[in-house]
Parts: sequence; C-alpha cells; structure tokens
Amino acid sequence: MLHLLAALVALGTGTAALCLPKATTRHRYLGWAYVGSMCVLLLTAFRIYTLFGRFGIVHWGAVGSAGALLLGVGAAVGRPAGQAWLRWHYIGMGASITGLYAAFVVESTYRLLPAVYFWWSTLGVSSLVLGLGSWLLFRYYPAWVTSYGPSPARRAATPRQVPVG
Repeated sequence: MLHLLAALVALGTGTAALCLPKATTRHRYLGWAYVGSMCVLLLTAFRIYTLFGRFGIVHWGAVGSAGALLLGVGAAVGRPAGQAWLRWHYIGMGASITGLYAAFVVESTYRLLPAVYFWWSTLGVSSLVLGLGSWLLFRYYPAWVTSYGPSPARRAATPRQVPVG
C-alpha cells in the first residue's frame, strides 16, 4: 500500500513539476515532494518480488530510475560547482519521470493482461513509453533551455566560480 501511495504522489507531483513553470518556489516544492515520494517508491520496490519471485527486470528499472533521480537532484543541489547543471538536471529528472510513466504502464499491463503476453504487451508498450518520453525530452530541450536556461542578465548576476589552488 505504501508503494502504491508513493507512486500516486510521485505521478502527481512529477507531472505538475514537469508541466508548470520552472525556477519558481512551487516548482522546487513539487520537485522535493517528487524526490521524497520517489525515494519511498524505490525503497519499497526492492522489497516486492511478486512478478518473478526474485530480483528481476523491473528491479533493474528501479536501479536505473534511482540513477536518473540522483543525476537530476545532484545537478540541482550541486549547481554552483558546474555550469552545465541545468542540462543534467533536465536529463536526470526527465529520465526519472519518463521511467515512472513506463513503470506505471508495466504495472498496469501486468495486472490487467494475462501473463502469457507479458513480454509483448508489458515490455513492448513500456518501451514505446520510454521511446516517446526520450523523443519528447530531446525535442523540447532547445525551447526549454531558451526559456529557463541562463540568460545574459542572469549570467551577469551570478557570481563566477573561482578555481581553487
């Protein structure tokens, strides 16, 4: 039940953070709510073994999701250390939410369709979701970075990093 609740919160907060304006207080609160619910979701995912009875392909998806989440959060938290933080935040969080949508498809088709169709229906459709999400991330990155990336005025207002040593 905790896994399901965390998944619903992650879907809601992640979708809202994705669709609403970025670089706002609301975006940050939604983002942290998404990260917290994803942490609960991922921790509980590693305790569920009903699909294969052992560590399986769904768990490898959770490992990838954890990596994407760490990349996105790490980029935002460590932004003073690097100039490309916005790109890595976009890639990491975009991959994380895309993986969450794909996992939703996996769970839905696995529960609704006969197990004999698992490889075609579940993995096939979730692969389409991953492909579509990847394409959308690639397609909208230029417009996104133009809207939310560092403008000349923002770059001038941001203190430059001085190399140590």
